[in-house]
Amino acid sequence: MENKNQDQNFALNIIDNYVKEISSNWVSIFLNAFLMIIFGVIFLAWPQKAVIFMAYLIGLMAILGGILMLSLSFKVKSIEKKYQKIKEELKSKIND
Repeated sequence: MENKNQDQNFALNIIDNYVKEISSNWVSIFLNAFLMIIFGVIFLAWPQKAVIFMAYLIGLMAILGGILMLSLSFKVKSIEKKYQKIKEELKSKIND
């Protein structure tokens, strides 16, 4: 009986976390929807200019995305080094 309650609580916790995560992103979803509508209107009103604009936008996003990925790669590497150091310290304390 207790095992069944633990399973139900576990499942409810997963669902609760999912709902909290999704509902906390409503502003992002709203802004994305708003931008999609704006881009749609621009593409319908000025199709030739919109294509040129999108080419510049995609180029800018690629450059910024690349810079972001480079900075994240260095952060990930430093996190790994810090983790390995902490892991070794914990192992030495456990073995003592």
